Amino acid sequence: MKKILIGLAAIIFLVVGGLVYVYVNLDDIVKTTIEKAGTRVTLAEVTVEGVAIEATQNTAAINGLVVGNPDGFKTDYAFSLGNISVRLDGSTLTSDTIRIIEVVVDAPSVTYELGNGSSNIATIQRNVESFVQRVSGPAGAGGADGDAAGDDAGSSTKIIIDNVYVRNGNVGVSAALLQGKKLSASLPEIHLKDVGKEENGATPAQVAGEILTAINASVFQAVSSLNVDGLLQGVGDLGKGVVGAI
Repeated sequence: MKKILIGLAAIIFLVVGGLVYVYVNLDDIVKTTIEKAGTRVTLAEVTVEGVAIEATQNTAAINGLVVGNPDGFKTDYAFSLGNISVRLDGSTLTSDTIRIIEVVVDAPSVTYELGNGSSNIATIQRNVESFVQRVSGPAGAGGADGDAAGDDAGSSTKIIIDNVYVRNGNVGVSAALLQGKKLSASLPEIHLKDVGKEENGATPAQVAGEILTAINASVFQAVSSLNVDGLLQGVGDLGKGVVGAI
């Protein structure tokens, strides 16, 4: 009996110790999760400066989230998402479908780079769409990517977001034909409603894909508004193809 009690005490100690560790290191755990999942989905390096979670307030702040570029592109990054604030419905945190009341992305900076017969934004978009398709499939695509897709597909947790706002953003254009000159435009404000609601909850990858698609469409709208003769005319069919890719 004594040995049994000692064994139970040891198990309880490990469980409590694990919970304390998660609670104390929650910010770092979320930061690492975002970086790993984001890199896996976009096939571009994703880094986060810091995460601050207020569990009692059901809020979170994500600072310095940067999405790098896919292979073959030379600018420092594709997206620097500034400050992201999240407000959750705390009553759903233990359910299979988590409701997020609001996500606000403030002051994102986007670098639109033309090259390799496409653009960095269009390439990331295709990478995300490919990942979401694999996740939505019955068993993934096999191999390392298939395993990653299977992990996401196997998760029972789904997400619904009431409102997503992207505000005060800007787009910088980079292309060899500009010969070092920089072009920039304001990013049109984005407001998405009921993300994932029609499916009674979407996977994190599907949610990320929908939000990224909206941001990309806004990027192309901003680039088109520049109306610089040397830009799209200089790339000819490439410019049309890049816009058409989204």
